[in-house]
Amino acid sequence: MKKKVLLAALIAVALSSCNKNEMEGPDAPAANQLAEIKVGQTVEGLTKAAINVGDAVEAVIIATNGDVPADWQTFVPVLENTFTQNDPWSAEKFANVSIGSFEAGNNQPVGLNPSLYASQDGATLTGIAPKGTVANGKVTFTVQDAQQDVMTAETTPKNAVSGGKIDPFSLTFKHRTAQLRFSFGATNADGNGAWENADIIVKSVTVKKAFVPQAVKLNELEMVWTKIAQNFLLDGFTKNVVTGKYDTDSNEADFVTVDKQALIKPGETVELDVVLTIDGVDKSYTAIKPMKDGNNLVTAEGKYHNISLTVKEPVTPTGTPEIIATATVEDWQAGDEGSAELK
Repeated sequence: MKKKVLLAALIAVALSSCNKNEMEGPDAPAANQLAEIKVGQTVEGLTKAAINVGDAVEAVIIATNGDVPADWQTFVPVLENTFTQNDPWSAEKFANVSIGSFEAGNNQPVGLNPSLYASQDGATLTGIAPKGTVANGKVTFTVQDAQQDVMTAETTPKNAVSGGKIDPFSLTFKHRTAQLRFSFGATNADGNGAWENADIIVKSVTVKKAFVPQAVKLNELEMVWTKIAQNFLLDGFTKNVVTGKYDTDSNEADFVTVDKQALIKPGETVELDVVLTIDGVDKSYTAIKPMKDGNNLVTAEGKYHNISLTVKEPVTPTGTPEIIATATVEDWQAGDEGSAELK
């Protein structure tokens, strides 16, 4: 199946005259014509497990006073506003890092906590989701596993402040991981096989040797990856019963897609372990490598990969069913699909 799904958060940033932020922060000094930064957002094509329409999203929004630093290592994060009314601009008293909070899919303003302000030198904005710790020229994520939908929005050109106003910005968030989705089906053996429409349940999928996001360097928004200490296990599915298992006429599998995905480093081959429960008995399949056009599936940034896993019924009751894997990549943007047989 080919389906184009855009996965970007388009964030429009409207900067207006000084108003008190409803969430946090003192009033900006009126005499200095500082412009308060306000953010609106629209999220299109939401397709991953961690972010669905209506889910709460938190992103780090970073503002620079004037031009972007030549080296982000020199950037000193200020996490709260400590100025008082009519204070002059001070890099130490005005926050330059904020958490933007919004509901995905709703075209509503993003709440900034703390408020961000632009001085007469203007400002730029950079966005990174999910939220993390800003230090040493990078944003480091608190949770480092294969469930983090890391998105980055490139630093905008500098906009100037004039008369207490500033032209709007626009931030476009792009996915930086590759997403793996898993679908399972079953086919009959020729003649009298080992099963009589056996009950098949997907118990677990393990992604082996996976690298996951650790941080984003603000210079060039370069991703930093870390290898998971243990192989990444997906289990506890709520959608995992291979229903309508057989088409006895065509012997084509009727696939069910499990309700958990993995988000990993792009540009890598995929290796899986799978455990199925067949008629109440667990069966393990190891070192499965989904294929695409005769080659190992290689993941791509910003794309989700549908991996179809077909369980082939053994010919005899003592046989072990084989899993055959293929891959199809569809748009998050679209990537290659993969497939494998379990036998």
